[in-house]
Amino acid sequence: MIRISQAGACPRRIQLETWGVEGLPPWEGSERAFAEGNLHEPSILEWASKNLPGAPYTIFARQQEVSIAKDGEIILVGHIDGLAVAENREPGAPYVILLEAKTLANRGFQELREKGIKEAHPQYYTQVQLYLHALGLKKAYLVARNKETPKTRMWDHYYELITYDKDFVEAEIKRLVELNEKIENHIEIDPPFNPDENWQCRRPWCPYTHICHPNWRKQEAQAVEREDLLDVITEYNEISEQIRQLEERQKELKEQLLMSAQEKPIQAGGWLIKVEERRQERFDTKLARQELSQELLQKLLKISTYKVLKIEEA
Repeated sequence: MIRISQAGACPRRIQLETWGVEGLPPWEGSERAFAEGNLHEPSILEWASKNLPGAPYTIFARQQEVSIAKDGEIILVGHIDGLAVAENREPGAPYVILLEAKTLANRGFQELREKGIKEAHPQYYTQVQLYLHALGLKKAYLVARNKETPKTRMWDHYYELITYDKDFVEAEIKRLVELNEKIENHIEIDPPFNPDENWQCRRPWCPYTHICHPNWRKQEAQAVEREDLLDVITEYNEISEQIRQLEERQKELKEQLLMSAQEKPIQAGGWLIKVEERRQERFDTKLARQELSQELLQKLLKISTYKVLKIEEA
């Protein structure tokens, strides 16, 4: 039987796992990530009970088993992280809300904040939708923690409200029923993904890459030979070194002038040297994370990418 936690995963992998096909040994990194998720889950839910909109919440039904049936037969089973009831519920607000806790590395966490759960982590979105269907609920909060938060502050969290989508769930259940029929009737599924395009399809993340793609090898980017750029690189490196040396000398001279003009202005020939105090404002992101709601913080934070030129000896 397919578990709800598998629902958004590769159907070929689900089939092989269900058939008991032996894959490559589990990657310790995956096992560690699973263990870390279990360790963090209670404190993530505790944080959620105090910080989600409408808090405080009372949390119950932790790790409760739920199931989805079709035509009187159970087709999917799973365990939820917990349910929550607002202690000061406003009129018209949902009485019970589903809570799902996730622990992510920094890259996955930032991608979640940028793109949202449905695009960044569709498997988690599918899980939550199926849990809502199984429970007959309409609202859920997915609460994620950045397990690579700098040690200078407490954990970074992100939460997102997910509303039950009946059409999405019905289509997903239909797809899973068809998948289960193929599993039971031993109808082999063609690999739907390729490791060249999908990192989840590569080893060590998938233990069946060698079965689905036995001849696949990671293609290393080959450097293009460009002898015509040798003079450009040489000049660039020389200028960079000159700039570094000049900046160091500039810093030394600045310190000398600052020390000389600390008490009163100094005139040297046609130059007047004095020290003035200027006011500068900056945004304290550490304090903002502590004081602002996650929803407001997401509106204020703008995440961008940039390119870095790296030159090293071949």
